[in-house]
Amino acid sequence: LYTCQLPRIGHQVTTMPAEMGHGSRRKLRSSGVALLLSCLALVTICGTWLPGQAQTPQIKEIELERPAAPASGGGACQEALAQGYSRFEGFRTAMAESSTRGVQIPNFGSLADGAEKASLKAFDAVSGKDGSSCEDQQKALVQMIHKDVWVLFQVQRLIAEQIASDRLTRALVASMKSRKGPLRVKEKVDILRLEVKNYKAAVARLLPAWASSAGDPEEAAAERRLGEVQFSIEDSGPGLVEQRKWKESRLQELMNKRAHGMSVSLDPALRILLRPEGLGNLQVFSVGPVGPPNNPATVNFGVMNDGSIADVYREHPEPPKLAVQPAVKVNLKLR
Repeated sequence: LYTCQLPRIGHQVTTMPAEMGHGSRRKLRSSGVALLLSCLALVTICGTWLPGQAQTPQIKEIELERPAAPASGGGACQEALAQGYSRFEGFRTAMAESSTRGVQIPNFGSLADGAEKASLKAFDAVSGKDGSSCEDQQKALVQMIHKDVWVLFQVQRLIAEQIASDRLTRALVASMKSRKGPLRVKEKVDILRLEVKNYKAAVARLLPAWASSAGDPEEAAAERRLGEVQFSIEDSGPGLVEQRKWKESRLQELMNKRAHGMSVSLDPALRILLRPEGLGNLQVFSVGPVGPPNNPATVNFGVMNDGSIADVYREHPEPPKLAVQPAVKVNLKLR
């Protein structure tokens, strides 16, 4: 019993169409076993990981109930059935493990077709040894393979839809970021159409040949879900983040715009000079604000002992002991 973890997209797994359960023995016969094994070895390299948060999505578990492996013995036909399914089991295990890790396998359809051909080739190598017809066992083998491939396809389709949804979200947010505002309806619809087209192309590569004529059974529902992502992008987490950035950017631009120009302000000041007797060998000056913090005045205070030095250019040669002079400080700022 294998357990595959699927992204929770909100719909039920689609059952395999009944007309897809049979195949032609000659049509599926091929000699590409070596090529198939090489492709499986490259799955990890060529597979697409779910981007961003989609690598660890909210998931639900779907159990892929494997039919009991046919027991060997009971004639050549039963032995051929066991050998054929044993050959397919390796492919099934590799695909289930990759899907559980959230890896998209772009060429899953062709790989599934190759695995089926290899399984039928192994069946043919054993069947008919005792001269009996093994047509019923061959049909049973094809039905078992198609059932398992169909369930694996649905896992891969869900991964493809999740990737398309994440890619659509990133494209919408990137356009919003470039525009610095909400997108127009036409802009969002154009992005949606492109991602829907990419999703359809990805699913077409996932479908095996025997199911390609029926197409994707979830195509309409997937388009609807992607449309909901497009309509609600502004209310999503990334959309709200971008809206907050726009508001902050507009506020900053407004503040910068108001900051440009020329400004003039006047600050009151007071100059006080104490001049005791002496020859001027002591000079002390200090500057500091006084008054309320919102409207302070600048006070210049100085002490200079030059009172003994006469000023011959003044009417009174002896300088005053205390001098007080009001002043105004003009602040001119250019931005």
